[in-house]
Amino acid sequence: MKFSCLQQDLLPILQSVSRAVGIRSTLPVLDNILFSVEGKKLKVAATNLEIGVIRFIPVDVLEEGATTVPAKTLLELFSGMGQGKVTIESKDDLLSLQSGSFHAEINGIAASEFPAIPLSKEGGITLPKSVLLRSAEILFAAAVDEGRPVLTGVLTEVKDTKLDMVATDGFRLAHRQVAIPKTTGAFKSLIPRRTLEEILKILDESEVEEVEINLSENQNQIIFNIGSAVLSSRLIEGQFPAWEKIIPQNLVTRAVLEREEFLKAIKLAAVFAKNEANIVVLTTKKGFLELKSSAKEIGSQENQVEAQTEGEELQIAFNAKFLMDALSNIPAAQLTMEFSGPLSASLIKPVGEEGLEFIVMPVRLS
Repeated sequence: MKFSCLQQDLLPILQSVSRAVGIRSTLPVLDNILFSVEGKKLKVAATNLEIGVIRFIPVDVLEEGATTVPAKTLLELFSGMGQGKVTIESKDDLLSLQSGSFHAEINGIAASEFPAIPLSKEGGITLPKSVLLRSAEILFAAAVDEGRPVLTGVLTEVKDTKLDMVATDGFRLAHRQVAIPKTTGAFKSLIPRRTLEEILKILDESEVEEVEINLSENQNQIIFNIGSAVLSSRLIEGQFPAWEKIIPQNLVTRAVLEREEFLKAIKLAAVFAKNEANIVVLTTKKGFLELKSSAKEIGSQENQVEAQTEGEELQIAFNAKFLMDALSNIPAAQLTMEFSGPLSASLIKPVGEEGLEFIVMPVRLS
């Protein structure tokens, strides 16, 4: 294998792909990046067996071939070389780099040991980039703890002209529905949170307007085609909670608030809530919401936030972080908070923005 390219063209590709490299892997080849020259393009790939990323870049090809080299070493060298032409050659899994007066040789591993990353087949769906970007509003609600794997995923379902994305960790839930162009057939998958986080990063680096999504032949992998990038990921198996049943139906109190003012008040309350299970107590009053929090070692605070309230007076406690996460992801100046009772889930929605809702479970006060 032998090719040449500009350092400034290949470096961002290496930075993007290296995010998928295995961390402390038991397979040495998973610490490596695959270089494969095919036709007039260089294929650059990495995988941790959960997520695989492939990027293609045009290069000046002198000889076809493939090898893998340690991602960390390669990235450090490319970051330090500076802009200019780089010639890369491999012989017997020894990779040599030449840039100006700089020359380096890196020990690699045969490309035959690199795991295959599935590519897409025909018959997938195509979604606008803007639709997938909306997943950023709900990812925070997916679980990080692997104790219940299904809760670390985002339920993604396409039906007719609507896409539903749902995330929950068992204590809060986030739902985003987006109108989409008519697609062929239905689509339903449980996509890992980490996969969608990586998709958002690639979309941010890309100028594409559409993303093609396919399932692998055995239906256990999802494949995203994003311009010159391909990302494949394992899907999560298991039964996602019946989220529609969690949405509160019996409203007893409603408050309309300014998002920034309410978020500021929650952050202040959280200062006194850190040592007490992060609890902040809300009380609905006529014309305002009262917020209280206290910690034995620090002290206490109380505050009032203007609100348009209707319904019965209600006292309810929440984990302050859960409220802050929801409020931070509302793309509107105002929000509506709907209460079904002091021990029932509450619903938070932006005013004037359809299709986005957050559900937060209350904390029982002793």
